[in-house]
Amino acid sequence: MLLLTLAGGCEQPQVEARIETQIETASRPFTGDNDEFRRETVAFVRAVASGEPSPVCGLPPISTPLQAVVSLYGGGKLLGRGISSQDALCPALHEATLAAIDGKEARENVEQARFVVELTRHGYGMVEVEGGVVELIDGHVPVRSLDKQLLRRRIDEGRAYLLRVMDPALGGVHKYYHAPTDSFDEQLHTIYTASTVYTLLMLREQDPEGGESLREPIMRGAGFLLEMQRKAPGKPGHGAFHYSLDRLQREREPRFVVGTASKTIFSLILLHELTGDAVYMDSARLAADWLLTMQRPDGSVQPEANVDAQGRWIVTERESMLYTGQVLSALSRLHRATGEARWLEAAGRTAQHILAVIDEQGCYLRDDYRTPNPISSSWAILSLYDYAKASGDVEVRTRAYACADDLISRQIDAPEDIYRHGRWADSLSSSGSGWLAEVLATLYLDCPADDADGCERYRRSVIRLLRLLMQYTYGPENSFVARNPDMARGGLFWNSLERDVRTDSVCHAMNAYVFMLDRLPEGPLLELPEAPLATRIQSP
Repeated sequence: MLLLTLAGGCEQPQVEARIETQIETASRPFTGDNDEFRRETVAFVRAVASGEPSPVCGLPPISTPLQAVVSLYGGGKLLGRGISSQDALCPALHEATLAAIDGKEARENVEQARFVVELTRHGYGMVEVEGGVVELIDGHVPVRSLDKQLLRRRIDEGRAYLLRVMDPALGGVHKYYHAPTDSFDEQLHTIYTASTVYTLLMLREQDPEGGESLREPIMRGAGFLLEMQRKAPGKPGHGAFHYSLDRLQREREPRFVVGTASKTIFSLILLHELTGDAVYMDSARLAADWLLTMQRPDGSVQPEANVDAQGRWIVTERESMLYTGQVLSALSRLHRATGEARWLEAAGRTAQHILAVIDEQGCYLRDDYRTPNPISSSWAILSLYDYAKASGDVEVRTRAYACADDLISRQIDAPEDIYRHGRWADSLSSSGSGWLAEVLATLYLDCPADDADGCERYRRSVIRLLRLLMQYTYGPENSFVARNPDMARGGLFWNSLERDVRTDSVCHAMNAYVFMLDRLPEGPLLELPEAPLATRIQSP
């Protein structure tokens, strides 16, 4: 519940007050549904907060024990919170509300602030929005209905968000937007710029006419990428990309990650297709040459190199299956773009290494950094898929789809659990869910002709993920924790505990939306009805 996930930012202690209440009972019994219950609850809280001496409460009784938590948010900040454990709902709300507005800042901002009310022991919550009250569960405003109209709206909002967060002068993109404080970190990151450019290119391809306006920001981002490549012939790191740039000091971080080079190669290939300018393919080849220096003879990959304070190059030896997969995808895609054999030969070594790891561990992979998880596993799947497309190896393609089936079997399919439905137990962030949607959408679009159900299981899995991602997306309903709701709109916050927007969360979600848009029918795609009020306000 929100009490646990969004409690930060309050300048006063939570107050559990014990006061005498003067509450007038409504003349008629409550007969409404969930929506009416939420509206009347917040109306009563507002009446108490406004100082009415005998506020009318017509809410139904609920089971005990109960705990009412009333919070007040303004400007993205928690202004006050009150908690009551009285045995009757109306007195509990009355008590918690008075405690929530006990502080000076809360009292002064009651009219323009937004109330959040939670019945924590019942798993029931609500938040004010302009013109109404909406459901709140575990810090999320649930998305219970998904259709293409909503999908199109999210694409428009995500596109606008990405354009807002690109540095207007340098073309780079920040890793995080800190929505609660309306601020950015000072670094511009190569990999997040590459991801943003890639997504803008996908948007342009999906809507060539409307997407022509994206050419300028795409080229601005492309310029940043080229500036971040290390050019030092005959020296370590030649061809690699600096991890980030300090925007104020204009200093490039002496850290070189194979994943940064790999994901940037993805974008450079597409930039070459768009412009025909050899500078992008030359840059991609140079980056791939550096990747080969990080590849071991057995096909495994050293994940990164750093320059320490004494100027010494330090190469990390631990293996990341995520980065290894990214390298395989980059080499495979570069071979397809150029037809040059050396990239396919190098890719083949890493493909065989990944297959050997799968033979040992199964499809659900761990590495030196992570326990078994869906993200490392999905990178193995996508990279083997990319390699199969480059090499024409039917067996590798079959194994990639077999591991994708294993991955789908681990997805949480629990429509009654709106918070977890569509997730994986070992992936809790919007970035992870977005990436999984992007990978599975890619495989769905290229479904094998002999697949028994036409990859319908992939479509169902991706639709679950699309709904989940929209639940993480800032909009008018859930922006009470954002200082600048207009800036945050369209961004995907990380999880219930961390309300910052990470750029790759937006990019992965947008890619999946765009990939699927033309393959989905009009009308409802998914419906998850809310349980009846009588069921929800009984104790578990």
